[in-house]
Amino acid sequence: MKKIFGILMMAAVLFASCQKEKQTLVNTPAINVTTEKLDPNTDESGTVRAYAGTQVTAKGLNLDKVGAVKIDGKDATIVEKTMKTLVFEIPAMDKAQQDEPYMVLLEVFDADAQTVIFKYDYFITVPVTDAQLTGFTPKSGTVGTPVTITGRNLDQLTSVSFGGVSVAASAFTSHTGAEVVVAVPAVKVQTADTDLDVAAVWSGGTIPFADKFTLSIPVFNSYSQASAARLGDEVSLTGQNLTLVSAVKWGDEELLIADISDTAITVKVPSGLTQQNPAVVGKALTALYGIPAEQSVTILADFKVDTTPIGPAAPVFASVAPADEGYSGIFLGRTVTVKGENMASIEKFEIDGKEAALAAPATDIQAQFVVPTDISGTAAKEVTLVAIWNGGNRADFGTVTVYPFYYTKGLKIGTGSNSKATYPAFNNQNAFILLDEGRVISADEWNDIPVDAPAKSGTNTVVGQSSKVTGGSKADYYSVKPYMFASASSAHKLAFNNPANSNSQLKTHRLSDLSTSLPSTFGTPIIFMKIMGEGDIKTNVAAGTLTDILGEPELAGTSAPAFGTSEGSTWVKGSVICMQYVTYDHASTTGGKPVDSGDIHKIGFMYVREVTCGDPATGLALESREGYIEIDLYWSNVINE
Repeated sequence: MKKIFGILMMAAVLFASCQKEKQTLVNTPAINVTTEKLDPNTDESGTVRAYAGTQVTAKGLNLDKVGAVKIDGKDATIVEKTMKTLVFEIPAMDKAQQDEPYMVLLEVFDADAQTVIFKYDYFITVPVTDAQLTGFTPKSGTVGTPVTITGRNLDQLTSVSFGGVSVAASAFTSHTGAEVVVAVPAVKVQTADTDLDVAAVWSGGTIPFADKFTLSIPVFNSYSQASAARLGDEVSLTGQNLTLVSAVKWGDEELLIADISDTAITVKVPSGLTQQNPAVVGKALTALYGIPAEQSVTILADFKVDTTPIGPAAPVFASVAPADEGYSGIFLGRTVTVKGENMASIEKFEIDGKEAALAAPATDIQAQFVVPTDISGTAAKEVTLVAIWNGGNRADFGTVTVYPFYYTKGLKIGTGSNSKATYPAFNNQNAFILLDEGRVISADEWNDIPVDAPAKSGTNTVVGQSSKVTGGSKADYYSVKPYMFASASSAHKLAFNNPANSNSQLKTHRLSDLSTSLPSTFGTPIIFMKIMGEGDIKTNVAAGTLTDILGEPELAGTSAPAFGTSEGSTWVKGSVICMQYVTYDHASTTGGKPVDSGDIHKIGFMYVREVTCGDPATGLALESREGYIEIDLYWSNVINE
C-alpha cells in the first residue's frame, strides 16, 4: 500500500511539473514574421521605409507578455500590446542623416525585459533634414552677378555671405529647397580680382563652401590733369577689368565711351554742356559698374572741364540699340536709343523714310525715338536712318535692321470666370490684351475706351453669331481694336478666347466693383488660333528671334484653345500659339476659320512663358481663379484688307 501511495505521489509531482512547463511554454511571447510580416516591412533598397516616430506592428502569440523592445540597442516605446498584436515606436537614432537606410538589430524581450525572444534585421531611415550644399555657379563675376547655389533643404537658409558680407534670405532673387539665386553684394576690395569665401547660414549653423568666388571690379591707374579738358576732348584712362564699366560720369553728366577694352577706356567730354561761370568747373570723374550699374569708383575727385562753348557740331553716329532691356531687335512702336557725339541738336529722326519723333529730349551723347508703326513688310529688312538736327540739317546714320511687326515681352493676364462668387482684383486689372498696342488693359478700360463698341450695344450689330459677320460695314468691323482674353468655365476649363466665339465669354470679366459683368454678347474681332508644333517658327518665337511674322502660315482652326497637361490638342507652359484675325470679306461671306492665306487680315504669335492660374498636373484652372498667364506677343500690321 505504501508502495502504491509513493507511486501516486510521484505521478502527481510529475503531472504538476508538466503542467508548470506547459503553462510556461504557453505564456512565452512569439513573433511571426513568416506568414505575418512586420508593418511597415522595411527593406535595404528603401522601397519601404521607417523613421524615428514610425509605429511598427508585429503579429504573433502571447505578445501581451512582451516586456521590452529595443532598436539598435535603444528602447522603443511600446504603444500597444495584445495577445496577438504588438505595436512599438521607432526611437530617435544617433546616426548621420543619409538617403540610404541603416540596417539595425530589432530585439523583442520576454516579460522580464532581459530574455530575448526575437531578433530581426530591420532597416530604418534617418532622413536628410539639414540644409546641405552641393555647389554654386558661376565661380566668378562682379557685384550683382546672380549666383545659383544648389543643394538640399535650402529653403532653411537665412543668409549667404561673400567675403563676410551677408545677403539676407529676403533679398534672394529666388529661394527654393533645391536652389537659391543670390546677387553678389558689394564687398570692399582693393584689387581687380579677389577670391572671396562663400558661406551659407541656417538655423543649424554656418556651412562654408570649399570653392571661392572671384570678385572682379574695375581698377583705374592713377590719373592727373595737366590742364582742364575742353568740350569735345577725348580722355584716355587705363587700368584693369575696364570692360566691366557701364558708364563714365563727370558729376551727373554721362560721358560718351568712344572705345573700351579690358585695360583702356577712351571717353569724350560732351560738347553741349551748359557754360558755367566761371567757365572752368571741377567735378568728380567716376565709373559705374555692377549688375545693375549702381557701383561707383572714383577716377579723379576733381576733374576740371572748361565749359566755354565751341559752337554746334554735326551729330556723329556711334550705335543704335533697343531702349528696353531684354530686346535684341528694333520692332514697331518700341523705343530705340541712338548713341554718338553732338546729339543734343537732333530734332527728330527718319527711318525707312518715315518720320520718328524723339521719345525724350536728346543729350549730347544719345537720342531716343519711337519706331513708326507704318513701316511696311512682314520680314526683317535694312532701312535708312537719318538724324534731323539744328534747324533741318540731315545727318546720314547709315542703315539699321528693322522688324516691321510688333513684339512685346512679359504680358500678364488673369482669367475671367462667371461661375465664381469671388473674383480676384488682379483679373479685373489685367483682363484683355490689345493686340495692336501690345499692352494689357483692365475690364474697365475695355468698357470705357470703348474697345469694342458693337459688343457693348446690347445686340452686336456686326457679329450676330459665332465667328461670322452678319451686319455692319467693313469700317464697323475694323474699327474695333483686336483683343484677346482668357476665361475659366464652371468645370475649370482654362482657355484663350476668340472674342467672337461665344456670346457668354465677355461676361466672364467684370468691372472694378468685381460684381458687374461685361456684356453677354459676341465680341467683334474674329480670331482663330493654332497650337504650333515643333519647328522653326515655334523655336524662333520662343527665343524672341522671329524674323518673318508671315513666313508660310499654317491656317488656324481653333476658336478657343484650352490649357492641358500635355502639348498637342491643348497648350501648356512653353507652347506657341498662332493667332489669325480674319478679314471682313471672309467673315461676312464664308465665316468661320480661314481657308486661305488671303483670309488673314493680321497674324501674330503668343509664347506662353508662364502659367500660375492653372494646375499643370490636371490641366485645369485653379479653383480660386488666382494667378496669371504670362506671354510674349508678336503681332503684324495689316496683311490683307
